[in-house]
Amino acid sequence: MIRAFIAVELPDTLRHAVATLQTTLRAAGEVAGRGADVNWVEPVNLHFTLKFLGNIEEARVDVLKKSLAVAARGHASFTMQVEGLGLFPGTRNPRILWVGVTQGQEALTALAQAVEQACGALGVPLEERPFAAHLTIGRIRSPERLVPLIKQLQVAEFRGGPPASVDHLTLFQSVLSSRGSTYRRLATIPLA
Repeated sequence: MIRAFIAVELPDTLRHAVATLQTTLRAAGEVAGRGADVNWVEPVNLHFTLKFLGNIEEARVDVLKKSLAVAARGHASFTMQVEGLGLFPGTRNPRILWVGVTQGQEALTALAQAVEQACGALGVPLEERPFAAHLTIGRIRSPERLVPLIKQLQVAEFRGGPPASVDHLTLFQSVLSSRGSTYRRLATIPLA
């Protein structure tokens, strides 16, 4: 069994812009030398998750690749603008710190729906929640020392540079270790 997910990768320019934002937010959240209890996503691991598959049999990877290739052919490449900041589910009990998508949000959502249908046809359980186009940049582990970070989010603006081109999706394997997750590309699937 392997732990897998399907995602849209970030170009290096956008990855760098988000890493800079994380550094700024980390510093803004510091109080008396201690910051908010946030597990910041490593820049190398930043991606837009389209579908989390969980544990799948390795023998199903080839069938999955073929199904994703068919789904991807129905979607043209598009550009995406990443901007804005927020918290899921909100400021009262935040769990996820995210960056939003403006331009390209509809195309990304349509691609996620096609991926969901392709996976569902293979017996992968369907996601119950609707797709929300966002980039997770941090996971909040505890509500301790969050006030300075939340105040910074209320005044901060983020625009991730020029629009990014999306021309493929990627099937990843997630390898868990004591140092966190590492992602290994299993397949890169071009869009039409």
